[in-house]
Amino acid sequence: MKTHAIQNHDSRQPIVLPLAQGVAIGAAAGAVGKYLIPLTAEEKNSDEYIKISNRVNEQKTAFNFRTQKYIDSLKAKEKHSLAEDEFIKMFDGAVEGQRIKPSKIKTAINNIKEKNPNELFEFKKICKNSSDVAEQTAKQFMSAYNLITKHIRPISFFIATGAIIGGFVALVNNALKVKK
Repeated sequence: MKTHAIQNHDSRQPIVLPLAQGVAIGAAAGAVGKYLIPLTAEEKNSDEYIKISNRVNEQKTAFNFRTQKYIDSLKAKEKHSLAEDEFIKMFDGAVEGQRIKPSKIKTAINNIKEKNPNELFEFKKICKNSSDVAEQTAKQFMSAYNLITKHIRPISFFIATGAIIGGFVALVNNALKVKK
């Protein structure tokens, strides 16, 4: 004659397979979580991250290959407007890393006002487009650097944490499972 406790034990499913599945799924989720979890304030306040961020912001306003590419696209047009000519002239003789002096910008604006004030809006639009290209490039670079920073994180912590949580969830799920 079987006692109730033994009968209850015989009707239960083994825990090994669900536990292993929970641990594996948790470990995989932890490995993915390494890249999905945003950078912490501690990571963003590190000396290296601040140094790179500042350098990107400095280069955003300096003459570089992206600016040259934008100017070349303007030069490729057969016919230039006054605003485009003044914008191209502002960068004549500029070297990598150099910033355009405010006096050059004021001179270009004054030349446009004297010759054709209607093109002043177009000049501002060209300058805005150039700034937008620089801003987009800076965002792409910082996004890539954020990914690199996340890649540096130790994966063992994320895998172990995920595996522990996955195993715990599998245990709780198995304990709460009611067999009919």
